[in-house]
Amino acid sequence: SKTALQEPIITLRDGRYVVPVKAELRSQLPGIVHNVSSSGATVFLEPMETVEMGNKWRELQAEEEREIARIMRDLSALVGSQAEEVAIALTALAEIDVLVAKVRYGESIGATQLPHDDADQRWLTEEPGSLYLQNARHPQLTGDVVPVSMWLGEGGPTSREASSGEAFSVLLITGPNTGGKTVAIKTVGLLALMAQAGIPVPAEKDSRLPVFDAVFADIGDEQSIEQSLSTFSSHMGNIISILRASTHRSLVLLDELAAGTDPVEGSALAQSILTYLLRIGCLTVATTHHGELKAFAHSTEGISNASVEFDAESLAPTFRLHIGLPGQSNALAIAERLGMPKEVLAEAREGISPDRLEIESLISDLHKHRDEAQTASDEQRSAAGEARTARDRVTKELKSLEANRNRLIEETRKEMEAELQKTRVRLLEAQKELAQAERLSVFERAKVVEVVQKETEAVAEDVKKVQKRERRKQSGPLPEIGPGDRIYLHDVPTPGEAISAPDAAGDLEVKLGSLRARVNVKQIESVEKASEVKPETREYEPSLLPTPMASPELDLRGLSVDEALILIDQRLDEAVRSGVKELRIIHGKGTGTLRRAVREMLAKHTLVESHAEAERRAGGDGVTVVELAD
Repeated sequence: SKTALQEPIITLRDGRYVVPVKAELRSQLPGIVHNVSSSGATVFLEPMETVEMGNKWRELQAEEEREIARIMRDLSALVGSQAEEVAIALTALAEIDVLVAKVRYGESIGATQLPHDDADQRWLTEEPGSLYLQNARHPQLTGDVVPVSMWLGEGGPTSREASSGEAFSVLLITGPNTGGKTVAIKTVGLLALMAQAGIPVPAEKDSRLPVFDAVFADIGDEQSIEQSLSTFSSHMGNIISILRASTHRSLVLLDELAAGTDPVEGSALAQSILTYLLRIGCLTVATTHHGELKAFAHSTEGISNASVEFDAESLAPTFRLHIGLPGQSNALAIAERLGMPKEVLAEAREGISPDRLEIESLISDLHKHRDEAQTASDEQRSAAGEARTARDRVTKELKSLEANRNRLIEETRKEMEAELQKTRVRLLEAQKELAQAERLSVFERAKVVEVVQKETEAVAEDVKKVQKRERRKQSGPLPEIGPGDRIYLHDVPTPGEAISAPDAAGDLEVKLGSLRARVNVKQIESVEKASEVKPETREYEPSLLPTPMASPELDLRGLSVDEALILIDQRLDEAVRSGVKELRIIHGKGTGTLRRAVREMLAKHTLVESHAEAERRAGGDGVTVVELAD
């Protein structure tokens, strides 16, 4: 009954569905007890009514497990039959995963991505003795980091910072603590290993790193209380192992070389170590505080000084690495800036040998001159950049002006062509009106036609000039100009003649009509060599328009000789344009003055093939028949 239930829920115990029943009322509900609560107040009972269903459910579960096992065996056998292919695919996927991880890491540290389509663009070089890093950054440093530029061996650039162009395989860095010496050598080592591992390098794309057979480093203080090793002893143990294992293809990084011992003995030992590494031929970068090593590096071929910059005004390092100059000793300068009593500083300076003070003074002057040269170089580069910007701006403006000029010329040409077309239309309309206007005299009609046609021919001539000017424009450089050559100047419609060849400045004397002037070759648009210039000849050019002719007959009676000759010339032109081969001119007999003048003109006219008196029945001596030339 419901009163026997502790809660009206169904739960699982030992894989069987049960209900919680009060222990004292357990007899009211027949079934199998599978568990009892810790207090003993509740028993978890499977009612008899559900026992058979529970058994069936357990059987189905067992059957499901057997089927799953069978499917897994079949799948395992199927995979096993392709075990070799699966192993190959797994290896390939692992390689792809590593490559993707390298690229993503390179992106996360801001590494330079080399162009994949340029075989020459790569970090590694086959030259074992050549290393060059341009604006390299330590991969674990983020934010505003001062980049490091460093080179060793044969392949380094000729830098404005280097004191000489000689190759060196050992670089000795000096400078104050926390100035960036250790970061510089760690950057070199890490980037060398990254490049050989195929990881993008945070440096400029022109950087080059050789393939090293090993990278040896002795960096940091490795004191060991357990082994009773001092700082010096631990460093010497590392260096001895490095000297035994390094080859000419190795990279050796030594931090604070020969530190932790007597300065005199330490300097001598450091010189011997560097000389040994120089003889091996491996690339070496070392840092030190020993001032004696500066002179050693300066006087030893194959070893170069370098320094990390220190700002004596702000008493802070700038982290800039300068190759070719040793570091300055800044202890006294720092003490003076911090307020050390002057008498203490004076006594300290007295304790330093004059030679050492002179060397430090020379080094200070070198750094000053370097800074001045750097500033001048930066200003020069800035001025050059501004000049390039100004040149590009002027070039752009000139191109814009040229484009506008060409556009204006084209617009003018189109306007003139449109005006010419309008004039032609006016001429046609006028000729049509004249053909129908009987009230006008022949002479008046000729005058009107002449005025309109002259206007048309003037516009046509202007269009021809523009078109000719466009055609004579020359692309590319102008030919060599000599006396007698015909030249065309920008925005000058008429050509000129060169009187002299251009001088060194490009100026020459030209003749423009009756004037002489000096111009520069930049003002010349095109040139026609004297041997190519053809003498201009004026030939008769018929009117541009095919005009219909009112009549093949011309009546001159009542006109003066001058009026008649003008009208004859006009009518001959109309006849040629209309395709008329024969023209009848009526001049009458009269005194014969007009007849003689007409026939004299026809005898000289270029459009007339022949002329003769008309037949008697067609007018006889009062009419002249004209046959036009083809």
